[in-house]
Amino acid sequence: MKINYTQNRSTSYRLLRQGSVLAALCVISTAGIARTLTVEESIRIALAKNYDVRISENTTKRAEQDVEIANAEFQPSVSVTTSDSFNTQVRSADILEGAAQPQSNAQTSRATVSKALDTGGTVSLSTRLNRNFTNSTNNTINPRYNASTTLSIRQPLLSGYGPAVAKARRKLSKLSLEQAKLDFQATVLTIINNTESAYHSLAFAQEQRAVRSAALDLANALLDENQIKLDTGIATSLDVLQAQVGVANAADQLLRAEKAVEDAQDRFLTIIGEDAMIDESIEVEAPDVSDPLAPDVETTFDKVVENAPRYLTLLNQQIQREIELKRSKRNRLPSLNLNGDYALTGLKRNILGAYDEVTNKDSFNWQWSLSLDVPWGLNEKKANYIKAQIQVDTEEARASREKQRLMRDTRIAVRNVTTAMEGIGIKELATRLSAEEFEMEKAKFDAGLSTGRRVLEAQQRMDESKVDDLRAKIDLLDAYSDLRELDGDSLIRYGIEFE
Repeated sequence: MKINYTQNRSTSYRLLRQGSVLAALCVISTAGIARTLTVEESIRIALAKNYDVRISENTTKRAEQDVEIANAEFQPSVSVTTSDSFNTQVRSADILEGAAQPQSNAQTSRATVSKALDTGGTVSLSTRLNRNFTNSTNNTINPRYNASTTLSIRQPLLSGYGPAVAKARRKLSKLSLEQAKLDFQATVLTIINNTESAYHSLAFAQEQRAVRSAALDLANALLDENQIKLDTGIATSLDVLQAQVGVANAADQLLRAEKAVEDAQDRFLTIIGEDAMIDESIEVEAPDVSDPLAPDVETTFDKVVENAPRYLTLLNQQIQREIELKRSKRNRLPSLNLNGDYALTGLKRNILGAYDEVTNKDSFNWQWSLSLDVPWGLNEKKANYIKAQIQVDTEEARASREKQRLMRDTRIAVRNVTTAMEGIGIKELATRLSAEEFEMEKAKFDAGLSTGRRVLEAQQRMDESKVDDLRAKIDLLDAYSDLRELDGDSLIRYGIEFE
C-alpha cells in the first residue's frame, strides 16, 4: 500500500509575529544558516522514513499476499507424473511365463487438471497412459498401450458444503487486507499528528528562545542605563545590583530556552526519522492561527464515524465474525461426502489406437460412494458454533462501545479547540496589557519616578505574558491536530491518498 500526495493545501503558513521578537528567529549557527522546514516537508519526510509507517506498510503487503494465496485455492491445478520400471529374471520358474528368461517393462504417465468449486467440492479431469512390454509369447497384444480419461468429483453434502464454507477463507483474507489498510491509515494519521505536535513544540521553543533573547537584550540595556544614572548620581548602587540580577536571570532563562530548543529538535527528528539532520540547525515555521474556525460537534462526529480507522476496523472485524458464524453453522452438521468417478478406456498396440478407443466410448467404467462421519453428540461442532455466535455478539458490543467513545472523544476534541480559541484572545489581551505596563513603568523610571526593581518586575511579567500567548497559540494548533486525526481530515489537508 503506497501513499500518494496531491496538491491540496487548505491553510497557508507564516511565522507567528511577535513584534521585535522576529529578529531573533534568524539564528546563524556555527555550521551556517539554519535549515527551514515547513510542516508539509516534515510530514513527507516522516511518512517516508518513520519506522512505524514502514512496519505498518509491510503488514499491508503481507495481507495482499494472503489474498493471493486464498484466491489460488480456486485456480486450476495441473499435475503430471511419469514412471518407468524394468524387470528381468535369470530363468523362468513357470512354463506359463511364456519365456525362458522373462523380461518386462512398464511405463506409466498421468496428467491431471483439478479445480476447487464454490460448493466446497473438487472436480478433476485426468488422463493416464500405461505401456507394458514383455517377451512372453502368451501376450496377445505386445507392447500393450492402455489409455484412460477420468472425470472425478469429490463433494461434501452436509458439513463443508456451500459457498459459506468454500469462500470463507477468500472473503476473510480480503477483509483482513481491508483491516490492514485501515491500520495503515490509522498509523499515518497518528504519525501526522505526532509530527505536527513535535513541529509545534519546536516552533514554541524557538519563539520562546527569541522572547528570552529579547528579554536579555532589554535587561542589558536597563543595566547600562542604571550604570549611567549611578555615575551621574541619579541611581543608587542597589539599582545597579538589581539590574545585574535581572541580566543574570534573563541569561539563565535564555540558557534554558536554548536547551528546550535542542530537546524539541531531537524529539522532532526522532519522530520524522531523519537522522541525517541531527547535527544541523533547524528552523520551523508556525502555522497561521488567525481567524480560526470553531468546529461543530454533530458535523464532526458524522465525519469521525465515517472516517475513523479504529471504528471502521471494528466494523470490519464484525463482518469477519459473521462470515465465520455462517461457516460454523454449516460445519456443525455431520460429514457426508460424495465421491464419483467416470472413466473411458482404450487398449491397443499403439498410443493413437488406444486413445481412439477412448473417444469411441465403447469401454468405460464408473463408480460412486458415500461416506458418513458422525462424531458422538457433535459436541465439538456445536461448541464451535456457539463460540462463533458469542464472538459476533462481542464484536457488536465492541463496535457500539467504540462509537460511544468516539462521541466522547469528539466532544472533548471540539471543546479543546473552542477553549483554546477563547484562550488566545485572553492571552493576547494580557500581553498587550503587560507591554503597556512595562512601557509606562520604564517611562516613570526614566523620569526618576520609579525604581529599577519595579521595571524588572514589569519586564518579567511582559515576557511571561508573551510566552503564555505563544503557548495558547500552540495549544490551539495541537487541538486542531488531534481533531484532524480523529475525523481523518489530516489526509485531505496534506493531499494524502492511498493506492
